[in-house]
Amino acid sequence: MNKIKIFFFSLVLIIGLVVRLYKIDNPIADWHSFRQADTASVTREYLKQGVDILVPKYHDNSNIQSGKDNPKGYRMVEFPAYNLLHLGVYKLAPQLGLEVAGRLTSVLLSLISIVFVFLIASKFSGYFVGWLAALLMAILPFNIYYSRVILPEPLMITTLLGSFWFLLVSTENQGWSKRANMLLSAVFLSVAMLVKPYAVFFCLPHAAIILRQLVLQKINWFDALSFAAIAFIPFGLWRQNIAKYPEGVPASDWLLNSSGIRFRPAWFRWLFAERLGRLILGMYGTAFLLLGLIAKPKHEGVTYWLWFIGILLYFSIMAGGNVRHDYYQAIIIPFVCIVLAKGINLVMLLNRNVYSRWLTIFTTIVMFIGMISLAWYDINPYYNINNPSIITAGKRVDALTPPDAKVIAPYNGDTAFLYQTNRTGWPLGYDIEDKMLKGADYYVSVVYDDEARNLEKKYSLVEKTDKYIIIKLKKQQ
Repeated sequence: MNKIKIFFFSLVLIIGLVVRLYKIDNPIADWHSFRQADTASVTREYLKQGVDILVPKYHDNSNIQSGKDNPKGYRMVEFPAYNLLHLGVYKLAPQLGLEVAGRLTSVLLSLISIVFVFLIASKFSGYFVGWLAALLMAILPFNIYYSRVILPEPLMITTLLGSFWFLLVSTENQGWSKRANMLLSAVFLSVAMLVKPYAVFFCLPHAAIILRQLVLQKINWFDALSFAAIAFIPFGLWRQNIAKYPEGVPASDWLLNSSGIRFRPAWFRWLFAERLGRLILGMYGTAFLLLGLIAKPKHEGVTYWLWFIGILLYFSIMAGGNVRHDYYQAIIIPFVCIVLAKGINLVMLLNRNVYSRWLTIFTTIVMFIGMISLAWYDINPYYNINNPSIITAGKRVDALTPPDAKVIAPYNGDTAFLYQTNRTGWPLGYDIEDKMLKGADYYVSVVYDDEARNLEKKYSLVEKTDKYIIIKLKKQQ
């Protein structure tokens, strides 16, 4: 690339960084705070108890996630690679605090993913499409928000894209250089699978490249099987490991087809109209996406279509998870941005003898601005802290109770409130005496309901304001 192209791409990265710093110091009480709290809690327990890679723990001792009491707080979901990075960033700059360090970890990973999107799209569709795809990755409001949350998704996206890029590069190499790039690709894919196994839905282009290399006799079966073994065996071993701790493995059947949602009208509405059409593409972007899909393939061959098939398979098989939680769509963003950029490029190349050049440019700019503006209108509330009382109450619990105290912080099963207390415990009330037998020391609530009133009469009041009540679960003297 010449200096001008490098400058414009660098500008995209700078813009991507700046917009991701918006409310970077937000406490974990914004949109999807329950999932962010669970992820950040694993890192916090590593700080408190030391790192045990094979047995991550978190703050929730309840049976809500797995159906079994979890007194030791096992968190056996994804391999804690993201938490190790989070911990590393925090130790490099502890003055930032754990939450900001976590958000910055995701921001840095997202910037790397923008680089990979640029490289992949530029290789297939030219510099302009690559640059535009990177710009879209940088400024789509949906992607901005989910690029600065404390979730494992940014790591999975980055490693999946890195895996495809290194596999793509390997096709142009020979000998040890080819095998070195294939090894890097397999390792990256292995990490992606360990972090989020649904990365497998986006591996169809991987399979196409490997099969083509086999047919052309540029690799042999040993190379292909070695790639598969490195990529997938670690995930199998991780699944064997977490099976030893069933109380720490959340129920997951609902991810597939909860309430029989698959292919019902609500499935089409939520995934294609509400999520893809409105939240991600701001309505206006759907036209560009469709154009990008129907455009004749060039150097990319069937790669873009294979990604699109992967998205459809992912939406269909993981129907429950995708409909219930919008962060499940974060993985599709790189591929949407590439196809979107190709569609915009197609519009810009319309026949000048048939279409007005300046009117085409003007309309495209208006639609682009409309896409970003409408999407931002819907995403902006995600940053709001809708219940600041949980933060105030959590800080008081942290100040007034021993570090090893166990706390009941009822919040309808949402662990965001429990996280704010900096204690382990239960995110749901009821059966208080039973929880006391299991070690509960304090009760804190931001709702002065019947349960709180009864406990106030029965046990020792620690502190009470118009925003919260803290009770020591010990008989009054």
